[in-house]
Amino acid sequence: MTRRATLAAAVGTPALLGLAAGSYEVAARTTDDEDFETPLLCPLADGQSSLEGDRTALSADPRLLSAYDLSEGQQVRVERRDDEFAAYTIVEERPEDPTDIIRAADVTRCRLDLEEATPPAPGDVECPSPDQNCSLADDEFEVTLSTTIPNPDLSESQAREQGELIERLDERGTDRIFLAPHGGAVQPWTDDQAEYAAELTASTCWRTKGWGPDGGNAFRRWHVPTMELSPESYPELETIADTEYDLAVDCSGVCDAGVLVGGTADRDLRETVRDSINDALPRCAIEAELEDDGTSDRMLVNRLGEESIYLSQSYDSRRAYWEEVAHGLAAALSDDVEPPEQDPPCDRGNAPSETPPEDRGNAPSETPPEDRGNAPSETPPNGRGNSE
Repeated sequence: MTRRATLAAAVGTPALLGLAAGSYEVAARTTDDEDFETPLLCPLADGQSSLEGDRTALSADPRLLSAYDLSEGQQVRVERRDDEFAAYTIVEERPEDPTDIIRAADVTRCRLDLEEATPPAPGDVECPSPDQNCSLADDEFEVTLSTTIPNPDLSESQAREQGELIERLDERGTDRIFLAPHGGAVQPWTDDQAEYAAELTASTCWRTKGWGPDGGNAFRRWHVPTMELSPESYPELETIADTEYDLAVDCSGVCDAGVLVGGTADRDLRETVRDSINDALPRCAIEAELEDDGTSDRMLVNRLGEESIYLSQSYDSRRAYWEEVAHGLAAALSDDVEPPEQDPPCDRGNAPSETPPEDRGNAPSETPPEDRGNAPSETPPNGRGNSE
């Protein structure tokens, strides 16, 4: 009799056993340490309060992790059904009995309830709110695990159709790299910006492109804070993980309005980037500003670059001006890129009546909720402080 058949038989006689329904699956499970085919995703145990509210964090027994050649800090794909899967991070190795128990907070398990999740509305630029009241919040359930995060066999159009994640690397042998850890529909246009700026400056470019089911919930499925991104989980990234670039540039999203220029680069360079972006933006558009965020050593951009520029932008800024911002960014970093023409300053108090409205671009049909990206000052919807 299979494990699921044993469970079904037990659930059929709850009155005789006098057990809560949630206990049958645990009681029916094998004690064979080598049977890790369908681990059980369970609520957190006592002493795991640091994982409360964390959308991506899992704990697992070291023997289970060893069976999958995983270790603490790596990402893992967790699948509940064929169309309900998401990327998570192993943040704690915890002995369990049986050994194939995985633990996660309510909000973390709810990421797999994609069947009932409502896709974000077009134009919704709010940061994602953790869902703790889904049908899975109080349940334990069997899942399958995979070490594959980006799918290596799909084209961009196939990944879009299948709600998948892919990664792309353009290695140009330079001392500068542009990154977009959350491209595709996760943080739209960030991958376009990294690609465009890297092409203009003949720089290396690494990015991911992720989509969600039925065109929605890409952020919910694929967003892993860049402080937690493990190169071992992204094969293309792993090939350059030991390269120390003179400058790394991260194109990311932000909850707040505007375009913010942060990172570890000296203030003069960040001011040059800010001014060049503002020169590229059309008259009356929002202006780029300096920001002190993006300096944590744990951030991917700072792991790869001796110095970094962390460019965080709101959804509206990217929707309207992703190309202008990328052009200004590239022009600030390379003398080979023609500087953008500077518009005269906008006089909002005396704007002539015949001034036509600005063309702010076309929003896509699917607008995933935004996250601050990976800036340490953001208050993330999790329990590990300022992780991204």
